[in-house]
Amino acid sequence: MKLKFIKLEYLLEGLIVLLFVGGFFFVVYEPEMVPPRSIQENGEQNSSVINKSRASAVERPKKVVAAEKIDKTPPPKKIYPEKSKRVVAPLSSAADFGVEGAVFALTEGVPLKECKVSFNGESMLTDQSGEFHLWLEGEVGRLSFSCPGFKTLEIQQFDVRSGGGLARFDVYLNGIKKVGKGRIETNGVNGRVYNRESGAPLAGARITLGSLRAVADDAGFFELWGNNSGLMTMTVSASGYVSEMFSGIDFENRNNPFFFEVPLERNQEGKGRLALVGIGARLVKSEMGYEVADVLVDSPAALEGLITGDRLVAVDSLAVDDFSLREVVELIRGQVGFSVTLMVEREGDFLEFICQRARVVY
Repeated sequence: MKLKFIKLEYLLEGLIVLLFVGGFFFVVYEPEMVPPRSIQENGEQNSSVINKSRASAVERPKKVVAAEKIDKTPPPKKIYPEKSKRVVAPLSSAADFGVEGAVFALTEGVPLKECKVSFNGESMLTDQSGEFHLWLEGEVGRLSFSCPGFKTLEIQQFDVRSGGGLARFDVYLNGIKKVGKGRIETNGVNGRVYNRESGAPLAGARITLGSLRAVADDAGFFELWGNNSGLMTMTVSASGYVSEMFSGIDFENRNNPFFFEVPLERNQEGKGRLALVGIGARLVKSEMGYEVADVLVDSPAALEGLITGDRLVAVDSLAVDDFSLREVVELIRGQVGFSVTLMVEREGDFLEFICQRARVVY
């Protein structure tokens, strides 16, 4: 019996085919691997944690907003007295008076911020609009307005009570290198006194307004501030000159100062010593009321026919029985060129005279 052997080449080819088929079956077919119970549970727990983490990452802003109720209102702004437009800075609980207003550049007219407003040691700075508002205790003292690069303005004897509680100022400061002091506008009077003939300033001229006093400076300028008491008369005098009297200054109906150009003439022999704007009639108070004591020659009163002994009944339709003598005089006096109507009684008859005010010298 003869044995047949398989050729070695065929045997090697068969092994290669078996290896290839087995490898293909091993790669393509992967049996389901069931992990141990503990591992599967841990996997589910990890997956749950991951899912919850993702969900919270998406929903957290909504939950935080709903839970905390965030207030989107911006925080209140801090208010500083030196920068706020309407900040009130009281000295004490007893401060019933104050000053307010605005500070401007005199030539440009623009508001000046961070200018110092001070009174007897108390001060504040103007805001972006140049405004200030400062409460003060009722007393007399120096009110000052100063700003870097500008000349300082002051009211030497300012009575904070004279403004009726709150005095309003518009302050115009002039540059340090510019000509002129600047000005303060409020209830008050200011002006310039000079020689009528030459125009030279009259330094040292005396100004009287009620209980207030002032003296003209080297340039002849003067200032009197803080008046709010109705009709008043101002007298301006200088040695060797005829004094000028200005009546009917009404502070109750005006909130800015009166400016007066006051030319004084020398007091020559034969001339009077006092000049004023009026009608040229002197009044006295008697048992009958207010009577005309005398009438100046060539005065408006004389030209219209008023005579001594006429009893004054009314001025511009205002009965004068309940007025003081000073108040009646203030009603009659006024400004040059303006007329005043007088009702007088003469021997039982009532007569009306319309007199045009003029400058008269006594």
